[in-house]
Amino acid sequence: MDIILNYLFIGFALTFLIDGLCFYYKEHKAFKNVPEWDWIARTFFAVFWPLGIGLFVYVYIREKFK
Repeated sequence: MDIILNYLFIGFALTFLIDGLCFYYKEHKAFKNVPEWDWIARTFFAVFWPLGIGLFVYVYIREKFK
């Protein structure tokens, strides 16, 4: 049970962090075309955060070394 709670806590903490960064930089020109998160997207990311982090790292590396 502790593993599941830790997994969910990390997911919600990362969701809160990413949501806060998006809110802070929403007026930046790079964020003009980024859609707002809804509750379904937040919940989905909190549950499947390893896939989200993996996808983020993959896209970041692909764009960095383009």
